[in-house]
Amino acid sequence: QFDISPVLIGEVAVYDFINETTEMASRFDLHAVPRWQYGEEFLTLLDSLEGALPLARASDLSDEPLARTIFQLSEGLIGEIVAIVSAAAAAAVRSGAERITKSGLKALNYIPVSKRRRAPVRDGLL
Repeated sequence: QFDISPVLIGEVAVYDFINETTEMASRFDLHAVPRWQYGEEFLTLLDSLEGALPLARASDLSDEPLARTIFQLSEGLIGEIVAIVSAAAAAAVRSGAERITKSGLKALNYIPVSKRRRAPVRDGLL
């Protein structure tokens, strides 16, 4: 009725799911989307995200070592980058600091995607 095409975006698990059957595999064209690399484009992304945050004080997300910490935690995945910055901004507002700091990022105890797959809580669900 609406003539829209579905788009699935995800990691290897999405690829595996789609290719589980010939019927599903024939319905989608698969394209790899590269992860972000640490560099000027990534730092510009952080500046853009910071500009959209409702924080009273500048966080300077694109400065070292804050940018490097966000990159390492996110593993270059855009969804993770946004989730980390959003969680850190919310924590900064709650704490009254009104800016994201390296210690604030550390206090999040954010677990990167690659380690979540092996998390004890996940194992407890199996």
